[in-house]
Amino acid sequence: MTRPRSYWPIALAGLLAVSAAVNLVVVAVATRDPSFAVERDYYRKALAWDETMAQEQRNADLGWRVDATLVPVGHPGRAARLDVRVADADAHPIDGARVTVEALHNARANDVFGPSLTAQDTGRYTGSLPNARRGLWELRIRVERGTAVFTTVLTRELVPQP
Repeated sequence: MTRPRSYWPIALAGLLAVSAAVNLVVVAVATRDPSFAVERDYYRKALAWDETMAQEQRNADLGWRVDATLVPVGHPGRAARLDVRVADADAHPIDGARVTVEALHNARANDVFGPSLTAQDTGRYTGSLPNARRGLWELRIRVERGTAVFTTVLTRELVPQP
């Protein structure tokens, strides 16, 4: 007389194998998605929270104002001009500053652009964004003049010209 076979260990192993395969497929799809992004150096930024708050206080003490505009150049989606205006607390333009920007489109936050800005007229700095998609952009701006450092984050929309 033969003993009946028990298939549950094989079914359990098969279920685990299918689960592992599905997880691998999900990871592969998620890492190839250009809209998927993780904040760079997020752990270091979290550890530097006190420094971030101290910079916020320095920003308030300086009272500087920064404004930015995005203007499409040429065919939509090709490039955009970034204009940044910097003024002090009394609305006087700030010249001779070093202005740096990290620009990222909200839908493609993994693509971070760092256009180099050049001084134009009083308090105005311009640069170019390649492959500028229309929509919302996050602009992380840092202004340095002498020992003074001012930082801000602005959200601007790039709208194609009619």
